[in-house]
Amino acid sequence: MRAFKHILTALFVGSGIQIAQAQQDLYAPNILRTIDISFAQSDWEAQLRANYVSETDIEGTVIVEGVTYPRVGIRIRGNTSYSGIPSGSQKFSLKLEMDFVNLTQSLMGFSTLNLNNGWRDPTFTREVEFNNYLAQFVPNARANNVIVRIKGPNDPDFVNWGVYNNIQQTNKGVLRAYFSSADGVRVLCANQPNGPGLTYNSNPASYNIYQFQDTGTQTLIEATNQFIEFTRKLTQDSLSNPTVDVPNMDRNLAIDPSIWTVALENLLTDDDSYINKGCDFMTYRDPVDNRTHVLQRDANETWTQSTWAITRNFTATNKPVLSRVLGVPELRQRYMAHYRTIKANLNWASYFQSRFDARRTLIAAAVAADNKKIYTTQNFTDGFGTSAITLTNRITNTPATGLAGGSIPGIQQFIDARSSFLNDPAQNAELAAVGPTISAVNISNAAPPLSAQVFVTATVQPAISPVSKVEMFFRRTRSDIYERISMLDNGLSGDGAAGDGVYGVLVPITPTPGQTVAYYVMATSSNSFNSLSFLPTLAERGPRFISYGLGPNQPIQLTEFMYSGNHGEFAEFTNRSATPIDLSGWVVKDDQLGLPGFTLAPLGVLQPGESFVVTDAIAADFRAAWNLPASAKVLGQMGAVGVGGSNLGRSDQIHIFDQNGILIDRLFFGDQTFTGTIRTQNFSGQAPCSALGQNVIASWQLSAVGDSYGSVQSNPTATNLRDVGTPSSAAACATNADTVFANGFE
Repeated sequence: MRAFKHILTALFVGSGIQIAQAQQDLYAPNILRTIDISFAQSDWEAQLRANYVSETDIEGTVIVEGVTYPRVGIRIRGNTSYSGIPSGSQKFSLKLEMDFVNLTQSLMGFSTLNLNNGWRDPTFTREVEFNNYLAQFVPNARANNVIVRIKGPNDPDFVNWGVYNNIQQTNKGVLRAYFSSADGVRVLCANQPNGPGLTYNSNPASYNIYQFQDTGTQTLIEATNQFIEFTRKLTQDSLSNPTVDVPNMDRNLAIDPSIWTVALENLLTDDDSYINKGCDFMTYRDPVDNRTHVLQRDANETWTQSTWAITRNFTATNKPVLSRVLGVPELRQRYMAHYRTIKANLNWASYFQSRFDARRTLIAAAVAADNKKIYTTQNFTDGFGTSAITLTNRITNTPATGLAGGSIPGIQQFIDARSSFLNDPAQNAELAAVGPTISAVNISNAAPPLSAQVFVTATVQPAISPVSKVEMFFRRTRSDIYERISMLDNGLSGDGAAGDGVYGVLVPITPTPGQTVAYYVMATSSNSFNSLSFLPTLAERGPRFISYGLGPNQPIQLTEFMYSGNHGEFAEFTNRSATPIDLSGWVVKDDQLGLPGFTLAPLGVLQPGESFVVTDAIAADFRAAWNLPASAKVLGQMGAVGVGGSNLGRSDQIHIFDQNGILIDRLFFGDQTFTGTIRTQNFSGQAPCSALGQNVIASWQLSAVGDSYGSVQSNPTATNLRDVGTPSSAAACATNADTVFANGFE
């Protein structure tokens, strides 16, 4: 997972040498950056407009926080947000391709920027907050606001083009945060009223409306044929026998994850969406399990329709995810259960007010100073309130006409009205009905040895109606679909006493070393709807895990790592066995387990006690930075395209596999994911002997000059920056043949 590796500030140690650098997040919600764009062409605006249909970029220079990015590709983006803006308005949306000429150039780690003009939203907040809300539940873009200034060759200074919505490009960067591989087939269905909605058509030409953003490892023809077959199965495969047919459909469509997307589109009323128009969505086929996910992609028309039915378009045959998949009663109840989860935050005072108020405060002065904005400053002020506003053309100060005009509710007005509608049992009896209360899910051992029996228990109580059944859903590996097994309150299933409301089940797994099993619990009510509840509430989107041990024989162990360094990130591995190991066929991977991995074959044979380092830096540069001899085993360019590797991120995983694909060691890390643990930016992580091979990042320690690991400073960079660690030099520990006690002593 690639980190956002852009320097913000440098912290100083007593020696005056710069050691650590903070990171910037391009989409940090509480930062309002200015993006300056300069063009060498005097007619740059005319060129942008002339190139709109062809989507041809023109070159410009971008400056952000004093850093200059030359030769950026720039064009107008959007559909109705461009064609529908009032006559005379200049404020079009922009797409910036940072890597237009220089393929390695990015802005704070991102190569593409989408800057949207606030079409039909004078508050510049709806699209931003919609995306950020969805990103809590589903793979989705993040967003914030920026100020754009533009300068032509004849302008004495940059001209203020005002506030824009800065929306993350839904590409591999988004996918890597949610999937174990981002190299699957990604398909866009653009805005098309009465869109195809994933319905099957025997005429291949009808699929021209879909745009293949990424074909993964396939040719375009192969990916297209696979996508057509996906729609055929979705549209035609039987769902009459749910016991057999639903698992078969789940191998085609990722049912539970996709339910979250369509529920969220309905909750916040996304006009351009799968659930409304059957268009303006994306699909992603995960190459690890070959299931296709339905994802949201366009949010500039949201938060407006307070009385959309929760079953909107459930009978529309041109939307088979709704009409066919959610036509299965139990899957419909999954939708209702997930809807109840996302609806819980739909409250102005307790949840959304603080978010919208903070964004309004952040951008209010910039909006007032924005003389390019489509709508008036009064529209901005009124747009947060409790009454509808008439969209008013800033230039004429009269009601906007055409697609840009009309009336929209204030944000608080919408949230209050939508919440009132959804919480009305007379309008939404099925949503008001609830599943049983699952108050706790426990496991006998979340990190068991291979020989251990593992029981999962759930404490479940009725919610008005009695509990009908309790089941555990589990997935053996990432390449499998979820299976289900009944949990019993019989006193014989690891559940304690019979009839005490605690249900249990023995996990039916014969594990392999390092196997990770995902699981969650579903309970069914005996009410007229057979309402469901889940714990964890995110179900497949946020399951719990059982991580089986690796066994006693880990010949090679991860002994040190740094996810981001001035001289490059690195991971160090050490031969802990008493015999030499030929690394031919061995690979290192991060959390992108679907990738081939970074081959270790060039390292040859690793002697007992010897260490090697993999780094994204050039090997010779890394050795020089750390004063390592030529004999030190260093393998560079770990994240280079075409060599099977990928960069480490702030929250990531490190795995090493042997020549047979057997997992030998692993570590999951991230100070944001594992609260209170180390952040290895410019200081490496080290583990005491007792922590090696245990996959417990809480036991790892941050390097410090002169510590017990022998940590030292690297040589300075050209800008006088250093790192701290001991790459290629692991501390001595007991061998695998010896006993190591919990305190680290033999």
